[in-house]
Amino acid sequence: MTIEAKKTKKLSEIMPMRIASNGLQEKQRKHSEADLAIITRYGDGRKFAETFNPDLQRACSENLVRSFTGDAPTIAALRSAYPERQVRVWILAHLENLNIYAGAKNKMNPDQMMMLSDVIMTEYFYLKASELLLFFYQFKTGKYGELYGSVDPLRISSALIEFAAYRSDMIFRIEQKQKEEQRLGQHKKNAITRQQYLKLKFKRSKRQWRFKNGGVVFRDNRA
Repeated sequence: MTIEAKKTKKLSEIMPMRIASNGLQEKQRKHSEADLAIITRYGDGRKFAETFNPDLQRACSENLVRSFTGDAPTIAALRSAYPERQVRVWILAHLENLNIYAGAKNKMNPDQMMMLSDVIMTEYFYLKASELLLFFYQFKTGKYGELYGSVDPLRISSALIEFAAYRSDMIFRIEQKQKEEQRLGQHKKNAITRQQYLKLKFKRSKRQWRFKNGGVVFRDNRA
């Protein structure tokens, strides 16, 4: 087979070969409680992919805090709950969407997309689904550089490294802000007005002060 013919392979022609290699393992899969929670909430892998489709990328960008701190499952959790081929197809859908968006002459071919999906699942297993969608949206905005006429898998891999650093910084900032808000909230909860303070101070003291004829008379009630 020539190189050009190989480039024209469709994803549907490649996927069966990959599926066959792990089909037995998937049939023997036993779900954990965490797996069942994901399946109960999102349905099967296909329904999950329909929920976290490329159209949701913008929403993830508009809700940064939720994307980083929400309860969307991680890639690792998805691989545990669903057959790996379904998780891969979900990622491939976003890569193909990026191919279409870029409008470049030289796009990623199916083999490159398959290998890149493996990189994402292996190296970035800790990313939440919402975070991965956020990455793709930011990549489209040019946050990680231009493509210069071709969709380069290595450029996407490099961008993922930058995104991982950005993610760590954002999570740190969000956590610090939440801690500060909790501290201020606790402070306000414990704070009292000056009038309340003086009243409390008076109650705690067994001494009384009063004014008489312009002077201060001290009365000690401790006896």
